[in-house]
Amino acid sequence: MKIDFSTILWVIIAVIPGLFAQRSRNLVAPRSLEAQGNSAEFAELVALGIATHCVLAYFAALVLLLGGFAAHLGPLYFFRKLDSFRAGPWCALHVSGTVLIAAGYFFFSCFVSYMMGFLYGVWRLQSPLPKTWLGKGSWLARVGIRGILAERPIIYEVLNPEMRDGVQKLVFVELEMKSDVGFYSGQLDQFAIVKDEQPHKPIFLINVWWKKNRAEQYEQLESDGLMVDLADVAILQTKQVADGAQQGTPS
Repeated sequence: MKIDFSTILWVIIAVIPGLFAQRSRNLVAPRSLEAQGNSAEFAELVALGIATHCVLAYFAALVLLLGGFAAHLGPLYFFRKLDSFRAGPWCALHVSGTVLIAAGYFFFSCFVSYMMGFLYGVWRLQSPLPKTWLGKGSWLARVGIRGILAERPIIYEVLNPEMRDGVQKLVFVELEMKSDVGFYSGQLDQFAIVKDEQPHKPIFLINVWWKKNRAEQYEQLESDGLMVDLADVAILQTKQVADGAQQGTPS
């Protein structure tokens, strides 16, 4: 079997850091539910990986610029030193040192890429630029643009906890079940993010109460939690309250 070392090097440099960034981002912002082709997936990994190296390069350049100005009153002092440095002969004479430096940079770039992915997820979740443009840019309305289409499904927009003063709110729901099964009320603990056209959307409730019909009073269930499929729900009501607020017994 022929091994293409250039491909392996390309994967190590660009794809693997991008993979760390992508997984970190997916922990914060929900991943698009639309299926992506292999080419699009690979292009995203490469773009995230290359972006990491570019950020590190500009950060290193800034450090050299400030260091040269502080130590020698010449911002380009260390840049001239680098331009005159013969990397090839030095690496040939210091193979073990070169390997250790390369390995150290690889691990550091993966760590930086992971942190960048997290920040990218926060940015994507908040969408600060589109919100600013739409909130203050009246010129968009003049050309017929009144909002940005989102990929997130309705279930996410409805059940995702809001933030208040940096604290995540608690989400409480009341479910009226189909076929006169009754009513359930409780605190939302987890929910599946699936496409809108997917009928089965499981959610998990804690501190659950139940009653047979609207005229009766709620009774608390003796269980740690309850899994409900929204396909069996006729009406879903939600309420978000600040953490620590008194929810009380459902009526």
